[in-house]
Amino acid sequence: MKLIHKTTRYLAVVTIPIALAGAVLLYYLIHQVINKEIDELLSSELKQVQENLDRHPPGTGGLLNWDHNLQITPARVADSQPPVFTDTTLLDPIENKVVSVRMLRAVYPVGKDYYAIRLHQPYLEFQEIAQYLSIGIVLCFIALFAILLFIGTLLFRRVLQPFYTIIERLSQYRIDQHAAITFPASDVDEFRLLGQSITEMTQQAAYRYSQQKQFTDTTSHELQTPLSILSTDLDLLQQSAGLTEADSQRIHRSQRTIKRLSSMNQSLLLLTKIDNQQFLQVEPVDLGNLIGVLLDTFSDYAASKHMTFERSDQQKPVVVINRQLAFILLSNLIRNAIRHGRPASSIGIASGAHYYAIRNQGEPLPFPSEKLFQRFVRNPALPQSTGLGLAIVKEIADQSGLRVDHTYSASAGEHTFTITFQPAQG
Repeated sequence: MKLIHKTTRYLAVVTIPIALAGAVLLYYLIHQVINKEIDELLSSELKQVQENLDRHPPGTGGLLNWDHNLQITPARVADSQPPVFTDTTLLDPIENKVVSVRMLRAVYPVGKDYYAIRLHQPYLEFQEIAQYLSIGIVLCFIALFAILLFIGTLLFRRVLQPFYTIIERLSQYRIDQHAAITFPASDVDEFRLLGQSITEMTQQAAYRYSQQKQFTDTTSHELQTPLSILSTDLDLLQQSAGLTEADSQRIHRSQRTIKRLSSMNQSLLLLTKIDNQQFLQVEPVDLGNLIGVLLDTFSDYAASKHMTFERSDQQKPVVVINRQLAFILLSNLIRNAIRHGRPASSIGIASGAHYYAIRNQGEPLPFPSEKLFQRFVRNPALPQSTGLGLAIVKEIADQSGLRVDHTYSASAGEHTFTITFQPAQG
């Protein structure tokens, strides 16, 4: 969610309850004002009734009720009472229905007699006026809020434009292109400081990346050269005359150690390059064709263990990935299946629209399955293994947006590595 949308949502969440509470409070205040006005109107009518009673005392023939909202009856209380206002309901004889009224009751002396005066005023119309006023004011408030929100969004977006520009240029920045990143000038101090901080940070990151890349390349060359020399010298030494059996075994162990050291060096350097994102160039890669090339490459290795390949391709998907990384990922999985597979067994390779699965028969893992893709975790029965092959597979999958999973079927004695991906759009 964008910052401007989240800010607008929070503003709406805070404002709407306030608006609702304000509408209720407004209706209450209007109702109180209307009640006060009705009370004043009834009090004024009461004075008129009292004056009429003083000028025209009721005769013995009965009381004169000249208004249907007025009722005068003889009172038994021989004392005047102050006016009392109440809310009640009465039957409206005109509309023949029960309506809400505001009622005033008072006792007034006329001569030696006392009379109970009851005045009432229906306020249904006043309530409707109060409701219409409340609804109108609330609608005006909502319209005003929408207009202010729209204007505020436009202004907020304009103020945040340098921030969006910074994000856009950061998304386009590539550390391996050695191009300095620049940001537009801004009169907002926070955006100016943010641009300066990011510029300094990217410059330092680019410098460290260049230094680390140079170190990786130099280390690769400097380590491989003496290892090659040592391996060559050991080969020549092994061909020398007069060597004892013990000397030949020592030379053979040294050669294996050098070979393992060389393989470990190459794997660690490859992991470093992957971590440094030095394989940024991607392209659509036909994994089916790549698998075919790798099966031809590893055919002699598989034949040495009397193993065969069984392919079952429902589809040959095309994946957007760095071609070199795809080659390394698949070759490591196939090599792992041959190395750890049971001799004279088969290696199954199946594909679908969104996956590739490589299956081999073998013994259960000698360590917890969650450690399978960790670095330097290897089978103790294979001392020549570096324990980095599957770690490289995991690093490549994570960087390329793939998912690699491992399952083991105890009943079938089979390991299955599944690569899940999103195929390239045609």
